[in-house]
Amino acid sequence: MRSGFIKALAAILLAGWLACVACAESPAVALVPDQEGYLPLFNGRDLAGWKVWKNQGDFQIRDGIVRCQRGGDGQFMLYMGQEFADFELVVEWRVSPKGNSGVFIRSPFREWPWDTGYEVQISNEQPPRDETHCSGSLYGYAAVSPRPDETPERWRTYRIRAVGNRITVAVDGTQVIDFDQSTTDKTRTKQMSGFIGVQDSHSGDEGTWVEYRTIKVKPL
Repeated sequence: MRSGFIKALAAILLAGWLACVACAESPAVALVPDQEGYLPLFNGRDLAGWKVWKNQGDFQIRDGIVRCQRGGDGQFMLYMGQEFADFELVVEWRVSPKGNSGVFIRSPFREWPWDTGYEVQISNEQPPRDETHCSGSLYGYAAVSPRPDETPERWRTYRIRAVGNRITVAVDGTQVIDFDQSTTDKTRTKQMSGFIGVQDSHSGDEGTWVEYRTIKVKPL
């Protein structure tokens, strides 16, 4: 009987440990929609619901703003409380001179999430990147038209809408991307849902940074 009791206790402890791991992977956060139906993924106080890839200290909160100084090679954090398929996402951001970052949609929690999901690029790199790698582009997949203003250190607003195969991006109220992922071999098999996230500052230049102050999503 003693052996059976020990085995039963071990099974209970293992189940509890696995439950804790599951909670850590997908934090449960109660999101209250605003008057327009948007869910605030960033609460302005802490990173509840978010999970950072590799270096937790890369993302700091200052005066209600998420800030990342020059970091690694494209590290990121994703909101793990919920996956989103069809949605409208609003992100307010600003970047330093020579800065590089991005916003992830329909992404998995794995290295190089822009390969499986999409990255909406944020850039003030010098010399300026081309239209498929500049601010507002679906990085490596869809070029902007028109090209948005990329003056650094100014707050910008992305409004990213994904419905089925169609993805649109507006920068400060001007639509720059209207893309149907079913039209190219590289994108037609991309996953149709995933996590939302933001990238670190990783241009390699000393003193570069990126900041985010609003990250909210409305499921459609």
